[in-house]
Amino acid sequence: SGVVPRVRYEKGELTLGGTLLVQAFDGSVTVRNLRIRDPLGLVPRLWADARLHELDLDTLTRTFSFGRIEGRLQGEVEDLYMEAWQLVAFDAHFETPPGDDSRRRISQRAVDNISNLGGGGVGGALSRSFLRMFEDFPYKRLGIRCRLENGVCQMGGVAPAKQGYYLVEGRLLPRLDVVGYSDQVAWKTLLDRLLAVTQGETPRIE
Repeated sequence: SGVVPRVRYEKGELTLGGTLLVQAFDGSVTVRNLRIRDPLGLVPRLWADARLHELDLDTLTRTFSFGRIEGRLQGEVEDLYMEAWQLVAFDAHFETPPGDDSRRRISQRAVDNISNLGGGGVGGALSRSFLRMFEDFPYKRLGIRCRLENGVCQMGGVAPAKQGYYLVEGRLLPRLDVVGYSDQVAWKTLLDRLLAVTQGETPRIE
């Protein structure tokens, strides 16, 4: 469900006169500064900023077959720009909200998928270790960052690690940390990985 603000179309440009509110996954997404130039033309261009607030990760990850994650998620997408409905640039980060007191657990499959997105290349490593006996793991926080420019994503996580950056910070026992090592990933490669993990496939890391 959602609320659509006043919409205006003038001289080939469509703009919203307020904030677009979408209520989904037991949380909300707000879209601001949305404008579309030449929406019916050959090369429409879109600009927008968005904010995610308190999304339920359990519902979200089950919907997209990502592997089960329990907890909440917040984030922002700034300076989003599209040409011909293809993403060209944005600056995005998604993470566990500070002070989140919900149950936070992550499954083996979700760990593998997050590792593959960050270029860790550890997909399936859990099944070859003693950790395979655990169905899921507690975590302190998780998150991922991507700044897209010139077809390349500058990657990051919730905090720097000795090498790379934390995508998942574990807590308690058995403690499991997921670390990403790729500072730069081609956008097409990242998109292929996202498509693969949300369709239940295992991405190939090269």
